[in-house]
Amino acid sequence: MDNFETLINEFYTSIREDTFVRLTLSKPSDETSEVKKMIIRMAIIKEKRHFSFVYRHATKDITKNLPIEEGSDKIIHLMQSEFMITNLFVARYHIAAEKLENGNFKLKKLTNTTELKTSRTHDKQKKSLLTRSGYLTALGILNSKGNIQKDKGDKYKQINKYVEVIDSLLRKNNGLDKLDPLQIVDMGSGKGYLTFALYDYLKHHKEKNVILRGIEMRSDLVDICNSIAQDSKFDKLTFEQGTIEEIKLKAIDVLIALHACDTATDDAIAKGIKAKAQLIVVAPCCHKQIRKQIPNDTTLQSIMQHGILKERQAEIVTDTIRALILQLNGYKTSVFEFISTEHTGKNVMITGIKEKGRIDKVGIQKEIDDLKKMFGIEKHHLEGLVAKQ
Repeated sequence: MDNFETLINEFYTSIREDTFVRLTLSKPSDETSEVKKMIIRMAIIKEKRHFSFVYRHATKDITKNLPIEEGSDKIIHLMQSEFMITNLFVARYHIAAEKLENGNFKLKKLTNTTELKTSRTHDKQKKSLLTRSGYLTALGILNSKGNIQKDKGDKYKQINKYVEVIDSLLRKNNGLDKLDPLQIVDMGSGKGYLTFALYDYLKHHKEKNVILRGIEMRSDLVDICNSIAQDSKFDKLTFEQGTIEEIKLKAIDVLIALHACDTATDDAIAKGIKAKAQLIVVAPCCHKQIRKQIPNDTTLQSIMQHGILKERQAEIVTDTIRALILQLNGYKTSVFEFISTEHTGKNVMITGIKEKGRIDKVGIQKEIDDLKKMFGIEKHHLEGLVAKQ
């Protein structure tokens, strides 16, 4: 048995015995690869084990979840063909593997001084991060007895996951986590489910001095939300009537825009960049602007002839360019699944954390231009908005 077979056997044993902790892949065999490192953990999704892959680029992270069988095949391919260094961590030991120039593997097995924990995430096992319940009852999430309404279970999971994601992003940016006050604007706040929950968490669980404004175009929802905020004694949570496109913003710390339709997401990102937001969080909805521009006679004609595939491709291209434009303006970006499609179909989130340092504007702009050329795109709405600032 050669060393690579030994490594594979150790990997499969860790899965079978449920001792797998994590696996990291580094030093790409292709030095021009955009993915510099991969971190793979195990998670419970829909009551089944999955591998969670984090693709680490120079300025962004992309997360993808795969079932165990499919994920295992992917990992073996990556170890054998795409990365030179593999580190497999199991509960009791750690295997460091290096692929040599002749294709053979060099292995080193190290015993852990303490047994590593094999934690598995599962949203059903998580305790709620929310401390108050009055607003949740007023919003129709909980009933008068404080129990989740029968048809609101998915919404409740989405709310808690959202708060968890935002909290993690704030902690990744130490400057933001320490700001006093922390000024947040939620563009297109709608019925306010997520806006109320975030204020509750930051104010009462984290004990932060937070000022949160919800912007919503429907005046009836603005009135309802302001009334609930007053009844809940959320004194620094306010809602105001306006559109994302028209609202005027001064300097802020965090900009959030969830499910803003089509180019409204671009309007929100542009507002965040102009307001010098340290953190921008968007969950796009609809991608009509790019889809209309993609011709059916490109080199991807076999994909574009099918409406549903063209729509999904337009979503991927639109959001990729959005992430690149954020990078062009000094943000480290991540694109990931916000919450399982079991709970919501609108599940892609793009985040940008402002970073200091040199920006490869020429390289990033070339990526944008190449994508546009490949798909026959004349312009991306966000490009024009940022250019005008």
